[in-house]
Amino acid sequence: MRRTLLPLAALSLVLVAAGCTIEISDGTTPDPGGTTVPSDSPVTDPPFGDGSSANDNVSPTAAPPAKVPALTCDQVAESELGSATVRYNNYPDPIPLTEGRWAGEDGVVVTLQPPCAIGDLTGDGAADALRASMLDGGGTGKFWAITLWRNVDGTPAYVGTVDLGDRTPIQKITISAGQAQVVYLTRPDDASMAELVIERTATYRLIGDKLEEIGYVDKPHS
Repeated sequence: MRRTLLPLAALSLVLVAAGCTIEISDGTTPDPGGTTVPSDSPVTDPPFGDGSSANDNVSPTAAPPAKVPALTCDQVAESELGSATVRYNNYPDPIPLTEGRWAGEDGVVVTLQPPCAIGDLTGDGAADALRASMLDGGGTGKFWAITLWRNVDGTPAYVGTVDLGDRTPIQKITISAGQAQVVYLTRPDDASMAELVIERTATYRLIGDKLEEIGYVDKPHS
């Protein structure tokens, strides 16, 4: 008797009709819930004993650097005028201030004056200090000036001093947008020392390592 092989499709229909299950291997693995999971799916790290996983061991983002504290007007009163590279009034060594004052053996007395401003003049984001001072040589002269201290990690570092003249009292100092404005009283070149008839507002900027005047505006003062 000759045997005839049924086509595969017909055989499948027969088996299904008989209640049989056909299992075809396609590289997947059934899970207990009845869903089919591809064998190449990524495996999630099992939790550690403390409930954490391997992903929890990633180092956190580093904290931003701490902001440098601003200098204060009282702080510079205990600093120095002059440095190892920039002399003050031609003194070979920096002169130390105590409560904003210094007295030399030559009779010169230097005192810091109240006008003072705090702000960034060096462009590094840290607030520097600019303060008025007066040098008394023992005679009639009273020489006014402004001094800049750079902020180095919260510590004042002397930058330089700009002389404004004899008996030219400074009224106000402000710092804004990288520039300083200094308001002081002065006189025409041909006037007597007592004639403080001009109120000058001078603008300064740090150019290189020096504080330079870049302009001024005068108005009458009485």
